[in-house]
Amino acid sequence: MKIAVASWSLHREFQEKRISLLDFPKIVKEKFSIEAIELNSPFFASLEENYLKDLRSRIDDLGMRLVNIAIDGQNISQKDEAKRTADLEDVKRWFHIAKLVGSPCVRVNTGSGEEGEDEEEVIKRCIVGYKELATIGEREGIKVLLENHGGLSANPDNVVRIMEEVGSPYLRTCPDTGNFATEIRYEALKKIAPYMFVAHLKTYEFDEKGLETTVDVKRCINIFKEAGFDGYFDIEFEGAGDQYEGVKKTINLLRRYI
Repeated sequence: MKIAVASWSLHREFQEKRISLLDFPKIVKEKFSIEAIELNSPFFASLEENYLKDLRSRIDDLGMRLVNIAIDGQNISQKDEAKRTADLEDVKRWFHIAKLVGSPCVRVNTGSGEEGEDEEEVIKRCIVGYKELATIGEREGIKVLLENHGGLSANPDNVVRIMEEVGSPYLRTCPDTGNFATEIRYEALKKIAPYMFVAHLKTYEFDEKGLETTVDVKRCINIFKEAGFDGYFDIEFEGAGDQYEGVKKTINLLRRYI
């Protein structure tokens, strides 16, 4: 198992314009001594080819590895057909972006239907969307990752159903250790772990021993190990304190167990 740092770990730094995505690879290497990163779509300052090539050069020149691009903002399960189609088309352009910057996969959320809508119909639309994306992923050599990230994916049984009905090696899961409801967290992670390609290791607070107080990190890692996972843990620190310190504490904790 290997460690990467997601740009979301420093989301306040990005949002307050203290750093840019072009800075991020160097920051991760110099401050954390980690050589793998995940990027989040909201932090791309441009989608123009020159910007993307500059980003790729900065990653490559540092000997870094880009693990994943997490795409946000689309709803591939919504009822309105025109909006759903537009969102799918928006997702599709990220396959080209991923190839340009060297990412092996893109994270695409399930989205959700309207309040009170029959969930069965929402799931069917979602499956159609992922089938289309997995087909493109296979053609382009880019995996599509489904994260438990609210909406339909808040229920692990929905995730398993989508994975089974799409039935493509180009659709995999990205289990997030913090996103399932507390009462189902560990059993839910067990359900979606067999399909995983990348993991999001989410942390919030640490005690004086350096242990995470919200999530049982050791238990999560053991669940993933039992599923045969040997890929990247992308760190997503979401605590209220210093984000750089939060990432460092997460790295130290991860290294105890992997």
